[in-house]
Amino acid sequence: MRRQLHVFLGLTAVWLGLLTGAGCRESRPQGTLVVTEVPPQAGFQTSTNDWDRLYPTGSRIVLLFPPFRTGPVRVLSESLVAAGGPIVSPDGQKVFFAGRSTITSDWQIYEGFPGGGRPQARTAMPGGAISPALLPDGGLVFVSPAVGIRGTNSGKQASALYVQPLSGTPQRLTFSSRNVADPEMMADGRILFVASPQPADGVPGSGTGLFTINNDGTEVTAFARPAPAGSVIERPRLLPGGRIAIVVAAAGAASPEGAAESIRLAQPFHAGSPLFPDAPARIRSVASTANGDLLLCARVPANPRSTLALYRVPPGQTTPDAPLLADPTWDIAEAVELAAHRRPMGRLSSVDPTKHTGQILCLDANYLANRNEAAPPKLATVRVRILAEFAPGTTRALGVVAVQTDGSFMAEVPAEVPLGFEALDEQDRVVGRQAPMLWLRPGENRSCIGCHEPPNRSPHNQRPLAVNVPVPRFDLPVGGVATGKAER
Repeated sequence: MRRQLHVFLGLTAVWLGLLTGAGCRESRPQGTLVVTEVPPQAGFQTSTNDWDRLYPTGSRIVLLFPPFRTGPVRVLSESLVAAGGPIVSPDGQKVFFAGRSTITSDWQIYEGFPGGGRPQARTAMPGGAISPALLPDGGLVFVSPAVGIRGTNSGKQASALYVQPLSGTPQRLTFSSRNVADPEMMADGRILFVASPQPADGVPGSGTGLFTINNDGTEVTAFARPAPAGSVIERPRLLPGGRIAIVVAAAGAASPEGAAESIRLAQPFHAGSPLFPDAPARIRSVASTANGDLLLCARVPANPRSTLALYRVPPGQTTPDAPLLADPTWDIAEAVELAAHRRPMGRLSSVDPTKHTGQILCLDANYLANRNEAAPPKLATVRVRILAEFAPGTTRALGVVAVQTDGSFMAEVPAEVPLGFEALDEQDRVVGRQAPMLWLRPGENRSCIGCHEPPNRSPHNQRPLAVNVPVPRFDLPVGGVATGKAER
């Protein structure tokens, strides 16, 4: 009886420990930071992989406790040869980042433990996984393969967004010919990300741009005006006051640093404004803290021989004070606060996995053509094309669909395939083109105004004529011949 009592009391103590989190959570000082440290002057090394350049061998993720001083730190990426891009879970208890276990291994997403211990791999993607973000339910969002915006992957699959549920296999979200990078969860549950210029297909690239997408891959939408010619947008991060911070850097620069700008959520297509107009800084990253301060990693003054230092900038201040931490032995590339923050909203999925097609409704195909001409050509049809990745050698036409007198057309098209469009006049001449960069998820019904309409334009409040005629269906080519019939 006494033995049974001891066993019962022992089990009770174990369960109480689990329920209260005893031994699982460490008491940490307020203001504790998760920081990426990079060997100084490592150089933006020649590589087809952006992350090999950003985080060369020796880069690590560490935990820093206030007051911040150089010296021994707690390494969260212990046993990895390189690591970078840390994020913190909404409850402030988990840290995720990308890392490499060996010099020749692919980048993968790891979970690091603030209380200590070896990091655990959470992905095993062929070609690697980088740029982690977290869905409201704890699922992982990441980019694969590990190419990046500046990287090259000629002849290979473009980098894409993936979601990996808490229990399940990774699911691809984007199917464009663009490379994607730097996902960031927005408060309303959408995923904000960067996309590279359009590939050459008779249409000049317009620079990197910011896009949003639902967590099931539906409703991909241009979010802000693209970067100026010759520059790239990197590392978008949510800021207090309805703003997003971005780093704008030169596309061909030998350094991943640039100028920090903020974009207003209420007016994303307006020009961004400098975050630190009075600071001659070369900025690597910006992040916000729980009280609204900004964590800035930069070279101030802009001296290429100095190391990247960490600054804490109060709200409204346009130039940093003395650095919070500067270490001559490390570049401090990124810093995020190890603290609880607002959890994004969840979103229901409209994807129907039993289907293999989706429907697209264009309200005015004239926006595919040059509307600036004195006498714009009258459109007759729109040709639907697919990307060379799915039809080797070139883009290939699936068929044509009639344009109604109000400019609208509607078609059922294959899902999860990059789609492009060509506007044709009554003589079957191409008068406008959209490169293959749009896709639909299974069962998705999507509408657009016309691909090249002005930003923030609203459609007319009228029923499009295309919904009154039979909807043509276009299937993937079989033996090189596309099937489908267009109706007027």
